[in-house]
Parts: sequence; structure tokens; C-alpha cells
Amino acid sequence: MPTIVIERSIAATPGSVFDALTQQDGIARWWTNDLTVKPEVGSLAEFRFTRWGAGILQFEIAELDAGAKVHWFSRKGPPQWAGTSVTWQITPIQDGTKIVFTHDGFAQVDAVYEQTRGNWEYFLDSLKSFLETGKGTPGLPVFF
Repeated sequence: MPTIVIERSIAATPGSVFDALTQQDGIARWWTNDLTVKPEVGSLAEFRFTRWGAGILQFEIAELDAGAKVHWFSRKGPPQWAGTSVTWQITPIQDGTKIVFTHDGFAQVDAVYEQTRGNWEYFLDSLKSFLETGKGTPGLPVFF
């Protein structure tokens, strides 16, 4: 099954990265500020992109390993996301943190897969910018 894999090195501590991926205030600074998230395994996180006409994404929080891993299962989104999951592996490196992001479980490489890859590239750059400069670019990229 096709998998999106994206790596980023970020000049921030693993704890700061973990917080930016799990805390509502942090996620709002790099992904979307219209969200509801409770950082608890089993809870349902909702990310709304309705003001851009892109709808609502929901993920079940499957695993939270402080400073090391965040894993979600897609529960609502594009039909091609059914059965997919996203994972952020967080590893300390000399000058910060390495993130290996995966979005796996796609049935095929198609236009939605490629669009999803581009969107995640954009948002991981936004996450990096937020953590390194205090300013991310939440919302939607032009190509959403």
C-alpha cells in the first residue's frame, strides 16, 4: 500500500514538538485554528477547514508516547483516507528533533494521494516554522 513519508529536522526539543502535535493551542498555530482536540488515547480529534470549503477531518488518537510518537487513525475525511493513519516519530538529534511523518494505508497513488502529499509537505513546513520562529501558516495551501 502506498505510504507518504516526510522527514524534517527542527531546531526544537522533542517535548516542544510533541506539544505542538498534541495540544490544541499548538496545533492551532501550524495546521488549523478551527479544531477540537483532547490529547488522550481513544479520543476523537476534529480539524475543520470549512471556511476554505474543504470540510472536516476527524482522527482517533491511537497512541501518545510523550516526546517520541503520535499516532492517529483517520475517521472522517476524503474517501481515499478511509483506513489510513498518520504517525509522527520524534527523535532527538544534536541540534533539535527529527520528525519522520507517515500517512499510510492508501489503496493507490492517485490525484488525492499526490494532493495529500503536497498538503502534508506544506503543513510540516508550517510546523517547523512555528517551532523555530513562533509563526506557522495554519489554514490551507493554495493546492488543497
